[in-house]
Amino acid sequence: MSKLTLTVDPEVVRQAKIYAASQQQSLSGLVENFLRSLPVQPDNNKPVLQGAVADLAGIIREEDLERLDEYTEYLKDKYQ
Repeated sequence: MSKLTLTVDPEVVRQAKIYAASQQQSLSGLVENFLRSLPVQPDNNKPVLQGAVADLAGIIREEDLERLDEYTEYLKDKYQ
């Protein structure tokens, strides 16, 4: 474990301690869990996906995109 010194508004610390206690965690544990939840920038500079977006990533296949393009063209022709 490493030690970390932070400068935080005393009222924020007070509220965080109350919240941590309500979650049956230490304030250090709460901060550590928060820091672990931060996205890590991948080496390829692609955007980091989180939550529901990450769950949905990759479900659209290439052929679905081709059909979407066809449908877009159909709608453009229909409503011109």
